[in-house]
Amino acid sequence: MTQGIDSRAAAVADVAAVDEERSSHLAAVPPLTWMAGGAAFADLVIARILLLLGHETWSTEALTRLDEWGSFARNLAVVSGLVALGFCLASLCSKKSRLPLSARAGIASFGWILIPIIALMTFLPRAWTRPELVIVVAGLAHACILLLVLAGLHWKSTKAIAATLVLTLIASISGVASMVVTMVGGRAYWQHTERLSNAFRWSGELAYLLIPLAVGLAVSIPWREARGKAALALSGLAAGAVAAGMAVWSETVGRDLPDLVYGAFRLDFLPERHFILYAIPLGIGAAVTVAAVLSRDPIRRQLGAALLLMLSAGYAPRTPSSLLLTVLAVALMARAAIAAARTR
Repeated sequence: MTQGIDSRAAAVADVAAVDEERSSHLAAVPPLTWMAGGAAFADLVIARILLLLGHETWSTEALTRLDEWGSFARNLAVVSGLVALGFCLASLCSKKSRLPLSARAGIASFGWILIPIIALMTFLPRAWTRPELVIVVAGLAHACILLLVLAGLHWKSTKAIAATLVLTLIASISGVASMVVTMVGGRAYWQHTERLSNAFRWSGELAYLLIPLAVGLAVSIPWREARGKAALALSGLAAGAVAAGMAVWSETVGRDLPDLVYGAFRLDFLPERHFILYAIPLGIGAAVTVAAVLSRDPIRRQLGAALLLMLSAGYAPRTPSSLLLTVLAVALMARAAIAAARTR
């Protein structure tokens, strides 16, 4: 009798050990993810902020050099993002994820088609990239986002991570719906096209701006520890740097601020005179990213990497490179959701 009880306890312990190993496998940040996030952030700063700021005042040589640096950062982000996304898909499509076969098959079907297409678009000459191919990439990317969010919601994770996935899905679907309504309604000369398109776009933008707050609720900082105090200090510095940068940006460009913010992040919900208020959600995003990166928990670090990629890509991205980074961010969120559900 005692022997039977001991064998059952051993079996339960073995299963728990296997689940812990699988969850740690999904919680770890895939290789080259941080390189992709850093390069994407550099591309944002160089190509979508500095170039737009100095296109009228800086010399041609300086603008050319900045453009070269931005192109290098963008290509580095795409290459490292492809590798990181490959690791994400391999882990989510394997039996270790314990997802249903239909979910694993769907992620594999769309994901492993998306990767080689973007790889070819990256290394082949730009003239070979046709508009039809970009539309195909956009369709594949949003199909992957939908499947990854559903995979992350399959396991009952924490409420904050589930809210992050739902907000990400709303932002993605609303951005696509706004574009489709504009194209179809414009050709049909429908009088409510602009109103409906703006409704979709602004609701998606609101969801996009709430993602940093949802991730922040999932990242708890042990403020009594030295590491937590350092994380709080650096998070405050990051938020302050974003706020100060937006203030300087507004003072420098004046009335051109809405155009520059839209070019950098594709945000246009607020009235033009209140565009400076975008410093609040962007500052929160910077603070949460820094706090998550400095966390000891690999799940929270993975959420921090996802948020860094999401903010760098901008809302409703349309270029293949930014779409790839968005898909990678959602894949990291799905892995974090599954890992968090396993450890509960």
